[in-house]
Amino acid sequence: MIEFVSILAAGHTDEVSRAFRNRGLLQENWLFISIAIVVGMVWLALFLWEKIQLQRKATADTPQGLFYDLCKTHRLNRTDTNSLFKVASENYADQPAMIFIDPGILNDYIGEAGSDRKYYETLAERLF
Repeated sequence: MIEFVSILAAGHTDEVSRAFRNRGLLQENWLFISIAIVVGMVWLALFLWEKIQLQRKATADTPQGLFYDLCKTHRLNRTDTNSLFKVASENYADQPAMIFIDPGILNDYIGEAGSDRKYYETLAERLF
């Protein structure tokens, strides 16, 4: 700003007009910049929403809350948590956290997993 005022005060109007012409680049790309800002804000909102939902599930004083607390403690992502919950709910619907105590639950499921066998083996190694 100080540079602009000093140029204007010195009477160099060519430099002033050149400075304003360079502003046209921003005006031409305002649509792309706006889209990038909107996408970034939507991503941030979804990220924060997911964190809030996981915290709400984890703090619930229920057996499922204990399960989500243990998933959070083991730093499992959403896919791992959902997969593990699916296995746990098939065997212990009322106490899904039992899967963290008894490795046999997950090992039995690995035998039945089929194409997902490698994924569940890796998950079992991480947990036990």
